[in-house]
Amino acid sequence: MKKPLLSLLLCLFSILSYSQQLNNVQRGQRGYAPMPKYDSSAYVSTLDIYKELDKVLPKCKDEFMLDEFEMQILKGLLIDKMENYNIIVENEDYTRDVRQSKLKLNEFQFVKSLNSILTSEEVAKYIELDFESEKKEKKKKRRKKNKS
Repeated sequence: MKKPLLSLLLCLFSILSYSQQLNNVQRGQRGYAPMPKYDSSAYVSTLDIYKELDKVLPKCKDEFMLDEFEMQILKGLLIDKMENYNIIVENEDYTRDVRQSKLKLNEFQFVKSLNSILTSEEVAKYIELDFESEKKEKKKKRRKKNKS
């Protein structure tokens, strides 16, 4: 009678001590940090073509003084480039190296086709342009006043 009761108490005590996680900080306690969430996909995400066009076209128009006809040609070239980019990225059969080589080839073909509407100096200037940087406003820190 004592052995089953003793083994039951021992089992209950071990379960309770395991559930408390004595060595770890528990959720809700000071110092708890949740486990990091990792992105399991090894592939680059696709582009939203029209959002990218809204970023690129105004800068190109201002920088190179393009007329409406040249803007439409540039828009078509950019759409082709981004569609090819999305096709390459969506294909999960490619390894990382193959995908990078195809993306470089896609970029090279785009730059080659830019020569139809821009001069070589303007093409070099286009390559150096940074379309990702947006003006981010710095938040000013408010200083707390001492109430003494």
